[in-house]
Amino acid sequence: MGRTCFYVFSACFLVEFGRAMYFLVISWVLYELTKSPAYTGLLVGLGFVPGLFLNLVIGVIVDRFHRKGLILSANLLIIAVMISVTIAIGAGVAKPWLIIGTHMLLQVTGSLYRPALQAFLPEAFAKEELPKIFTRAGAASDLGALLGSSLSGTVMAYFSAASSMAAVICCFLLGTVALMPVKHKTALDRGHKKTTAVSDLVSGFTYLRNNTFLLGLFTIMFVGQLVLHTSAAFLPVYVKDFLNGSVQIYGIMAATISIGGIVAGILGTWWWKRSGRSVATRSLLLVAAGLLCVGLSPSLPVSFVGVFLIGAGTTWIRVLLQTVQQMATDPQYHGRMASYRMLCNQSAVAIGGPILGWIASHCGVESSYLALLLPVTGATLFSLFQRKAAGMNIPHTPT
Repeated sequence: MGRTCFYVFSACFLVEFGRAMYFLVISWVLYELTKSPAYTGLLVGLGFVPGLFLNLVIGVIVDRFHRKGLILSANLLIIAVMISVTIAIGAGVAKPWLIIGTHMLLQVTGSLYRPALQAFLPEAFAKEELPKIFTRAGAASDLGALLGSSLSGTVMAYFSAASSMAAVICCFLLGTVALMPVKHKTALDRGHKKTTAVSDLVSGFTYLRNNTFLLGLFTIMFVGQLVLHTSAAFLPVYVKDFLNGSVQIYGIMAATISIGGIVAGILGTWWWKRSGRSVATRSLLLVAAGLLCVGLSPSLPVSFVGVFLIGAGTTWIRVLLQTVQQMATDPQYHGRMASYRMLCNQSAVAIGGPILGWIASHCGVESSYLALLLPVTGATLFSLFQRKAAGMNIPHTPT
């Protein structure tokens, strides 16, 4: 298992390293082109729109076809799209609509990559190992995001945006190669199923409709993802307009979100055992504290504390509740439930991103962080009821 873990964790690290660097570079380039935070909101919001229509189909695809092959195909498609936008940036012909459009394509490929990876891990590891694997894979991903965020600020300060994007492409290529040797067991003979794709789609909806526990998990997780994505997206505007900081400060602050995620991944076992059924409630309270720090204080140290808490809290929400989701879901529905969860996440960001962009343009970027307290407060109150559900009493804990 050791070699398999190394390959999987390396792939998670490299892909998230590249993804973090890509998003920071592209966000900075877009803001330099437009000087408007409204475009940042559009980048985040519109990026998820295609996934709203495709996630349902993607879930069926993941449950019917070879999951490892889907992961590799998604990464190769990401590489192809990134090459095109890199050429445009290097040639000086990149426009806001081009950046937003290619970002939408990248989000579609991500909509295939993430549920395929989440459904693939139970095929590569035993069930009792999944909490440990998910938390450590999350830590590897957050470490990659940390280094990608940290280096992106430095690289952009000394090299061109096109050079930074070339490094991103190399990371995705290496991450794809790292996953190729991973051996796994195919739990279902998906290639010879007699059911149709439509019947699979209907059965997935029926399974979710009858499982109120999963619906509750999705509700909490999409708030966490909304906070994480929008907080990261508005950082360049926040640093430049509210803190009057440089691109280096932006890179360090973005890295601090990832540091919070890494610390959360390392302490995942401790937090799980200490919080028990209240893991979602306590994590959301940390996120709320972070948003208050970022939204109310122009002090750089306080802002760093705030983004650290946001990174830690959203990571615990994402990783630990995804672990609960996978262990509470029938294996034949892993792909569809992962895609339905992403549908909820992306719907929240697609709707919330432009709204928060409007708030940032008219009330100041710090107000967009304070506005996120509304869904966080609602999710916190809901989690008080969700913690009483039997599904939160999972006998297997991360080790």
